[in-house]
Parts: sequence; structure tokens; C-alpha cells
Amino acid sequence: MYREFFSHSPLLMYPLLALALFLGVFSLIVARTLGRRADSFDDRAALPLDDERRPSEVL
Repeated sequence: MYREFFSHSPLLMYPLLALALFLGVFSLIVARTLGRRADSFDDRAALPLDDERRPSEVL
């Protein structure tokens, strides 16, 4: 009974569209992250440990 109702319901399109949008954005973010070179993350990874500038110099 439920299978027949949901198979003819136009509201089934919205969850499928949301799933496709999520998978597309997720795939794009993963591909962009994995496609970067490893050395481009080195400067960002060292930011919390960077002692060249003191807090008084930042302000």
C-alpha cells in the first residue's frame, strides 16, 4: 500500500534532488581537497605554532 502511494507521489522528487545535491557538493569538496598539493598545506599547518609574531605585534 505504501509503495504504491510513494511511487506515484510527486513529493518523492525533493528528497532525491536533495540527495543528488549533497552528493555533488560532497564529491566536489573531496576532489578539490585531494587534488591539492601537499606543500600547499604546510604553511597553514604551521600557523598555530608560528612564533614570529607576538600578540602585541598583531594589534
